[in-house]
Amino acid sequence: MSSGAKVLPFAAVWPGMDKITGINTTALDGIQTNLRKLHEAAHKIASAPATGAEPAELIEPLVEMIEAQRAIEASAVVLRRANDAFDSVLDALRS
Repeated sequence: MSSGAKVLPFAAVWPGMDKITGINTTALDGIQTNLRKLHEAAHKIASAPATGAEPAELIEPLVEMIEAQRAIEASAVVLRRANDAFDSVLDALRS
């Protein structure tokens, strides 16, 4: 490397931003997957009267809805933390 070569500050940080992007993708996938599960469970509950389902048969879809809700909340927290990390990277680049 010649003495005139410069290393830009963002070049050293860029690999970290790839990790943040991967985390965002994983969190968004978790949200989408669990929104589908939530929709499917809601459909089971909504169609129960038409199929003549007993109230006890609604327990499983209700539990699935709660599990999906918690998973969505967890993915949202991951997304928020990744956003905070990304903000920190941008702040470091601005300094």
